[in-house]
Amino acid sequence: MTSSNASLDLNSSRSGDIADAISVRSAVEHRLEQLVTDLPGVPPNLQQAVRHALLGESKRVRPVLLYLIAEPKPWEQGAVLDAGCAVEMVHTASLILDDLPCMDDAQLRRQRPTTHIAFGQSTAILAAIALLTKAFGIIAGLDGIAEAKRLRLSALLSDAVGWEGLVAGQEIDVNGRDSLIGVTEVEELNWLKTGVLFVAAAEMGAILSGMDDDRVEAVKRFARHFGVAFQTADDILDISASQGELGKDVQKDGSKATLVSLFGASKAQLSCQEHLARADQALVESGVNADPLRELMQRLFKMPKASLP
Repeated sequence: MTSSNASLDLNSSRSGDIADAISVRSAVEHRLEQLVTDLPGVPPNLQQAVRHALLGESKRVRPVLLYLIAEPKPWEQGAVLDAGCAVEMVHTASLILDDLPCMDDAQLRRQRPTTHIAFGQSTAILAAIALLTKAFGIIAGLDGIAEAKRLRLSALLSDAVGWEGLVAGQEIDVNGRDSLIGVTEVEELNWLKTGVLFVAAAEMGAILSGMDDDRVEAVKRFARHFGVAFQTADDILDISASQGELGKDVQKDGSKATLVSLFGASKAQLSCQEHLARADQALVESGVNADPLRELMQRLFKMPKASLP
């Protein structure tokens, strides 16, 4: 097995204001807790399953990304935070489904048993549906956001989830991996499974901030490269990190085609570094305050040179 020291830092923390990634993550955690507490009329078992899946330990990268790109004024912070929570609900729903026995058959997620292990497959599927529908309800009701903008955000998130986004990526992952033979095909899958929701979160932040089209396009390029790098790093960790370190199952990819399995950890790390460099270039072009986003990337990605096979 190829060894690697690549890692995603799960536990960094420091104090800072609301423009700092750590403080945004803390605000997201607090708001998510509020959104799934004391829900009248929701069956207790379903509510517990939703909380189990949503509130487990997580980096919350997507809502943090949305918030930092939006750079909201004080009176906009609540709506932007809620938009980020909606994206996190979509992401969590995708994880519940990805972990099912008919998909990856995973046992551990976010430092706890997967939702179907803890609550059964039927309740897990219902929890995923509940999170998806709640996410769009949150977008529809964003306080102080014009209707036209809310409709645009909803359509954007719908496209990211649907048959040209996360759903397409999952179908290829389950039934089309054998046809992936090159870097382009694998990175397209990485885009669908991970990058597409990164881009949606970033573009939603750009829309909420009122950016012009050129800046929005730069933000999308940034997030696409960031997302593909993130998935590549995750593939490296699948062979190099322990279950305890990641809080989820490892070596689940088996013989699946990834950059690591096809070309080795060294080439995968090089690809990751190239995408991060392109992400940084697009970040500069976007005109967004780059410092907190660069800090986020530096904290998430630790990519020393891999040992050769």
